[in-house]
Amino acid sequence: MIYKAQELLTLGESEYSIRNKVSSGKLFLVDRGIYSDKNHNYVNEAFICKKYKKAILTGLSAFYIYGLTDYIPDKFYLATKQHSFPIRKDNVSQIYQDKSFFEVGKKTMEYDGGIINIYDMERLLIELVRLKSKYPAELYYEVLSSFRKNKDKLDFYKINEYSKKFKNNDSLLRKIKEIL
Repeated sequence: MIYKAQELLTLGESEYSIRNKVSSGKLFLVDRGIYSDKNHNYVNEAFICKKYKKAILTGLSAFYIYGLTDYIPDKFYLATKQHSFPIRKDNVSQIYQDKSFFEVGKKTMEYDGGIINIYDMERLLIELVRLKSKYPAELYYEVLSSFRKNKDKLDFYKINEYSKKFKNNDSLLRKIKEIL
C-alpha cells in the first residue's frame, strides 16, 4: 500500500516512528512525502495517483489498465483540469480538460496495490472517438476492436448522458453508433 506522510500521521504514526520504520525496512520511501509498505523499485499507477491526487488516468494508460490494448505506455497519461499546475515529469503526459467535463466518468478502483482514479469504459470510448487523430491508426483500431468485443458491457445510457457534456454531442453520438 502507498501512503502519503499526512496519512501516516493521521493513522497514529509520528515523524519519528516513520523515520524508524524506514531505517528498519518496515516502510520504504518512494518519493518525497510518499511511502510504501513494499519495496517498490519502480513507479506505478498507484504511486502516480497518490502523488497527483486530483489527476485521472486516461488515454493509453487507461486503455492498458482495462485490457483494451497490449501496448504498454511509456508514460502515464493523466487528465487534469484546465489551468492546473503543470506536471513536469518525463514519465507523465498531462492532458488538460475543461472543468465542465473533467469529472464525467471518473471512478476509483484498486489496481497494483493502491487506489487509482480512472475514467470508466464509457468515457474512454468517447475520448477515443473525440481524439482519434491523436492516436496512431494501428492503436486506434486495436482499441476500437476491443470496445466492439466488449460492447455488451457498455452502458449506452451513460454514453448518451456523457456525450451531452461535450461540444458536437450529436455528431459524437452518431460516430459512436456507427463504429459499434
